[in-house]
Amino acid sequence: MTVRMLPELLSEEVAHDPHAFYAELREHAPVHYDASVGGYLVSRYDDVARIYRDATFTTRSYAWQLEPVHGRTLLQMDGREHSRRRAVVNPHFRGKGLDRWMPVLAGNAATVVDDLARRSVDRLVDDLDDSAPVDLMTDFANYFPVFVIADMLGLERADHPMFHRWYTTVVRVISNLGRDPELIAEGARTKAEIREFMVPLFEQRRLDPGDDLISELATAEVDGFQMTAEEVCAYISLLLVAGAETTDKTFGSLFANLLEVPERWERVLADRSLLTKAVAETLRYSPPTQINTRETAEDVEIAGVEIPRGATVLTLIGSANRDERRYASPDVFDLDRADLAADTAFSGAADHMAFGGGRHFCLGAMLARAELHIGAQTFMDRYPRLRLAGPRPADVGVKMRGPRNVPVRLSP
Repeated sequence: MTVRMLPELLSEEVAHDPHAFYAELREHAPVHYDASVGGYLVSRYDDVARIYRDATFTTRSYAWQLEPVHGRTLLQMDGREHSRRRAVVNPHFRGKGLDRWMPVLAGNAATVVDDLARRSVDRLVDDLDDSAPVDLMTDFANYFPVFVIADMLGLERADHPMFHRWYTTVVRVISNLGRDPELIAEGARTKAEIREFMVPLFEQRRLDPGDDLISELATAEVDGFQMTAEEVCAYISLLLVAGAETTDKTFGSLFANLLEVPERWERVLADRSLLTKAVAETLRYSPPTQINTRETAEDVEIAGVEIPRGATVLTLIGSANRDERRYASPDVFDLDRADLAADTAFSGAADHMAFGGGRHFCLGAMLARAELHIGAQTFMDRYPRLRLAGPRPADVGVKMRGPRNVPVRLSP
């Protein structure tokens, strides 16, 4: 059989339909060098899982991908340096530490939905059209997780637009697999702006702490160790993506997946226990982060391909999550999937790759779970007859992927 020349990862063909490209890679070139990103693409589930567990594959690649906009973050650290800082941050995103933020999540969900409803009424009056749609992305998902984080940090409501602007910039920069210098420069400007705002705030709250996340991070101490102002600023910048962009896209994908087949929506509406399964299957079927990067610490072989020391390796999460070697009918969204454990979908034992794995498993996974459940439940309670306003919206993006718009009709 003759195999066609594979397109480049950053081509329009792959952006239009990455899953066709991923399937070709898994079948014919499970480890493939791609000149457009200067790295090796790894597409099969077992190989991606190995990379997350194997210390040979380091996070040094984040020095060029993330540091220009975030500064040096937990994602770039290993060993004691990583464990001490993670010990400071961990308690605020699990167990009782996470429970204290539940009212913030619920309040923000209700506020944004109320705003959406008011805008919807205004449009109906202006357009004299009782079927005018609203957009779950631009009217809800783009704002809800960002405002949750802003409130957790104790920022003033007047600062929310500034925080949202930082968020949109950071998302553009971290998706810069082609290393566009203009985007790198934009990231550097945003990084400086975040620090100019956050460092004085950090210093003030270390001296006079309040009941907010910045104060908690500024005053927390583990075995005599405290994070610096620079480290906390880098972490806050990282939260813009880890805590907002991924939830934003997952929320849009969740509703697109459920509303595409109204019977799915009706099942979850009637049995809310299915919501966890729906979110877990969304994370497998349409993960918001499609690609992560690693750098090899030494020469290594994967699937018969020799990868040299210092090479960039791209783990194709979107491909691994649809590997037919791991999942039955992987291109089907299935609420009753037997080969995906919903109860561990937000833990280090998750058997999908949406949150990465190993020592750098996503710290904010449980926060994302809470945001997604509260956001979805709010819509189900207020708009049980919610319907798509047209066909299923297309996904966009290569590194970060999801629907740009999810137009719906709000029928209470």
